[in-house]
Amino acid sequence: MAEAVEAALRDEKHLLVEAGTGTGKTLAYLVPAVLSGRRVVVSTATKALQEQIFLKDIPLVKEVLARHGISFRAALMKGLSNYLCKRRYQELLATGMVDPMLPRLAVLDRDSETGDHAELEGLREDAELWREVSSSTDTRIGQDCRYFDDCFVTQMRKRAEDAEIVVVNHHLFLADLALRSAHKGHATAIPSYDAVVFDEAHQLEDIATDFFGVRASTTRVEVLLRDAERTLAAEKRLTKQDGARALLHQAMEAARRFFGSLGQETQRSTDMRRPLRPEDFTPAVLEAFGSLEARLRAIEAYAGQGGSEAVALIARRAGDLRTDLTEVVRGNDASEERHHGPRVVWIEHRDRSVSIGASPIDLGPTLRERLFDRVATVVCTSATLATGGGFHFAKARLGAPPEVNELLVPSPFDYASRAALYLPRDLPEPADPTFDAASASRIRELVALTDGGAFVLCTSTRAMRSIHASLVGHVGELLVQGERPKHAILSRFRASGHAVLVATMSFWEGVDVPGRALRLVILDKLPFAVPTDPVVAARAAQIEEGGGNSFVQYSVPAAAITLKQGFGRLVRSQRDGGIVAILDRRIVTRPYGRVLVASLPPARRLTTLDQVRAFWEELAPTLV
Repeated sequence: MAEAVEAALRDEKHLLVEAGTGTGKTLAYLVPAVLSGRRVVVSTATKALQEQIFLKDIPLVKEVLARHGISFRAALMKGLSNYLCKRRYQELLATGMVDPMLPRLAVLDRDSETGDHAELEGLREDAELWREVSSSTDTRIGQDCRYFDDCFVTQMRKRAEDAEIVVVNHHLFLADLALRSAHKGHATAIPSYDAVVFDEAHQLEDIATDFFGVRASTTRVEVLLRDAERTLAAEKRLTKQDGARALLHQAMEAARRFFGSLGQETQRSTDMRRPLRPEDFTPAVLEAFGSLEARLRAIEAYAGQGGSEAVALIARRAGDLRTDLTEVVRGNDASEERHHGPRVVWIEHRDRSVSIGASPIDLGPTLRERLFDRVATVVCTSATLATGGGFHFAKARLGAPPEVNELLVPSPFDYASRAALYLPRDLPEPADPTFDAASASRIRELVALTDGGAFVLCTSTRAMRSIHASLVGHVGELLVQGERPKHAILSRFRASGHAVLVATMSFWEGVDVPGRALRLVILDKLPFAVPTDPVVAARAAQIEEGGGNSFVQYSVPAAAITLKQGFGRLVRSQRDGGIVAILDRRIVTRPYGRVLVASLPPARRLTTLDQVRAFWEELAPTLV
């Protein structure tokens, strides 16, 4: 893999690499990236991998290359929300707010070199206090800010400008890509670069879909109005005479009426997106939208009358929010730069907010034009990038050119002797009313066999709750997603050695539990994307309209990648081993099942519980 990356950088070619678990793919692209003498951006999907690369892998590469007289500089660039904003922190202090975490924020503000939230203990990233003081695209003023030179984000960017290897995340990279396209390179989020490596490249399309789409929510309105009130108060512009405070209150009420009326016009389904159709925009909804739009326009005009850059920023944010709402409600392409081909509009209900948005259906042409045609070398790698033994699906979804180089690197792990894939034929199909009870019974049998140490990964929240309920009283330590923060659940799971964790899709990938603590992974059903999701349905329809078969060309390959991610939780080192059980019999009874099984590592195939027991008796003594 390192040789393939070296050749791609040398010859200015693009490269797709699937590198199985345990390959050492991070080292395989970091070493040739350093030796190339070029500035290379490494982009990942998760903060955890960013930190692993920067704090673990890069120091190792530095140590080894230093023995050969080679040195290099590296920089870490996280999303803005990870950094303390000195201006917002001072504005919060000016309100007289009292909070037990403020002394820790004071230490971060005064003593930290990075201002990174990771240096804080006891304050969650989603805590209200951190949202009040963290940086963001919406709240950054720029060079006119009096804190600009000392700003943690400014310092982060200076470090990146001096580095040869810059580690970012996909969101930040895509933001930079959009800025380069719009401003011809004059205004960018990250320094100029010669090549990019996408690690966890299988997530790039989903993240780009969110990034190049439009989203407006009740939460976004609330944050804007709260920031506006604080900023205007600091400028002594919230007087009864000018009516600014009343305007902010009216905007909040208008937002509640609009999102509330739109929610009433659609069939509510918890935590699910659904399409917005023309008939959803009734006269009552449009009247409520008109009221909200008028208030946002008034805020934009009032804040744009002059004053500090902080006030001017409120005006810009109000205008951006109004534009985004208009794009969704009226289909108005207010900015050609933000339009990326056909889009689907949708609404989503969460526990505390309602969002509406518009998402691009096909990002291939956009990524082809803005990424592959502009950057000399693009390397896309993941443990799960190929389907059916090739890269046709990834190339189509990512817009990679036909002449891109391709490489499949198998995992060095001995799956044939260390892992078993259990595919029972005696369970009912998932659509059968008896499936839930039968699968719950089988899960209890498997968990009893291995004495816990199990992930039960579900394809829906409903299934997670049902399976969790069926295991209560049948296993020693039972954990369920949502009962505590993800990192706390994983810490408890690792420490126990016999725990059973029931979870949904957020635990299917990016979770690393090496050793005996995890020895059984159970997947309740095949992870097909929800066909009624607006984006999935629109992409399927586009393929069908073009004369293709959306199930074969889109649904099956996407499920194969997710299935490989789920399987990948089991074996994380040479000494690991155990059982992966897929309880969905369609994988052995339907023609497409052969494609899914062929995409998985070459573990021993088992179809009966007796075979599973025999395998476990052989393997268990070797696990440490």
